[in-house]
Amino acid sequence: MKQKPEKILRLKNTKHKAFFLTFILGLTLISVVGLRNLSLDNTLLAEAAPTRNSLPSDLSLPPIHPDEPAEYTFSERLSRTNALDSASKIGNALSSFRKLTAKAQTVLEPENLNEVGNTDWEIQNLGFPNWVNTVEGTIEKQNYQLKKLEWELAQKQYEAGEINRSVLDSKAESYETAKQNFQQFWQSLKITD
Repeated sequence: MKQKPEKILRLKNTKHKAFFLTFILGLTLISVVGLRNLSLDNTLLAEAAPTRNSLPSDLSLPPIHPDEPAEYTFSERLSRTNALDSASKIGNALSSFRKLTAKAQTVLEPENLNEVGNTDWEIQNLGFPNWVNTVEGTIEKQNYQLKKLEWELAQKQYEAGEINRSVLDSKAESYETAKQNFQQFWQSLKITD
């Protein structure tokens, strides 16, 4: 007799799956990208802009784990680099799930396999790659947009004598790097259908 797989997370319909994916994407984007240095009137919020290993003064962020300082969580765990690395790991996990599903098809009845969820060919071969690309692409796009805004603000601040040339050059360099990263992502993007 075949053993029924344990149900960990089963999303019964497309509406639930879409909500779950939107929720995960939203959490990723909120944790990765934010216009933390700009206010609505384009003034620099120096006291709210965290430096490496510091927290913004306008937020109350206690540690979320006893072994991890809040500063590390904010600046490292929730960084763009870590988010892209995590998206890559999610893609690898989904690839493993695809392989496991192929092996499970030889030992489980179709109705039992369907109860696990996300085991059909379309989800695994079209959805999985597109979902990961969406998360990675959004992170790169928003990083590009953020760096562009920071550079445009720096130009105005430089013209007004509020910042020096080295700060302006640093913002221009960050913008160019973000632009190249997004352009490189775009050129490598393939929509699976």
